[in-house]
Amino acid sequence: MDWTPPPRRSTAMRREQNLALVSAVVSGAVIATGLLLIVIARVNPDGAARMRGFMLDLVTPVWSVVRAPFDGVGRAADWANDYAGAVDRNRRLEAELGAARAELQRAAADRRVLTTLKRLDKLAEPTRTLISTARIVSATSGSVVRSAMVAAGRRDGVIAGLPVIGADGLIGRTIEAGSISARVLLLTDPASRIPVIIERTGQVALVVGTNRPALEMRDKVGADLPLRAGDRLVTSGDGGVFPPGIPVGTIIDPQEPVLVRPAAHPVGAAYVRIEAAYMAIAQDAALPHYDAPVPIEARRSGGGSPAPATPPPVPLP
Repeated sequence: MDWTPPPRRSTAMRREQNLALVSAVVSGAVIATGLLLIVIARVNPDGAARMRGFMLDLVTPVWSVVRAPFDGVGRAADWANDYAGAVDRNRRLEAELGAARAELQRAAADRRVLTTLKRLDKLAEPTRTLISTARIVSATSGSVVRSAMVAAGRRDGVIAGLPVIGADGLIGRTIEAGSISARVLLLTDPASRIPVIIERTGQVALVVGTNRPALEMRDKVGADLPLRAGDRLVTSGDGGVFPPGIPVGTIIDPQEPVLVRPAAHPVGAAYVRIEAAYMAIAQDAALPHYDAPVPIEARRSGGGSPAPATPPPVPLP
């Protein structure tokens, strides 16, 4: 006969069995509670809603206490990152401020010199004339035309072909005018062409709408200098419609095709200025008249020298 005593269970084995039993009981209780809540929600929705509210009120404070240490650690890490980054940002901002001050001093000196030269040379420049200040009431972004409507029309002096300027830069130009409203062709429309100058290099170009949020710069003329992301574009005044110096956009991709982010957006513009064309050409202007001899075929019969004739006026295009 085998008189070997039965093996004794170790303490670790008993602990594992107890933990397994407790886990099974807890899991069963959770499952039973879930099933009970589902049944109550089916039978009595109002009671289930009140029970969920009670459980939410019961769990929320407990969860807030449990999360407090983790939230504190996260805030401490954020503070440490902000402090570490603040030093670098402060140094960078100080360098940018110094460069901006030096640039401002040079610009002030150049402005004084330019003012003196204009006064000495009696330079005549076209003046900017405000026609109306109006609110943008709508902006469309269709597949073909991108336009906006402004609450000013012919009774306010608004006609087609006037520049529309927002607080941040150029918005577009009027293309139609009713009695109390006008339609504005936006910079992003494919039919839009804006003569611009690159402030840093002095090159001139055209900014063209692409029916997308970004514009394209084409037909660059001037010194062969590389472009940079961040170069600002302003109106050059060529063409006589848009006044010079109005912000148009900023280069975001200097590679061909050069992409430009508009300086102003009609949605956030709210109010805009509608100005007269910077240097409008009168439509009834005529070329100078010159006395010209009359051809022999046009002479009157009966002799005599013909009187000089004047050609009819030809309107400028």
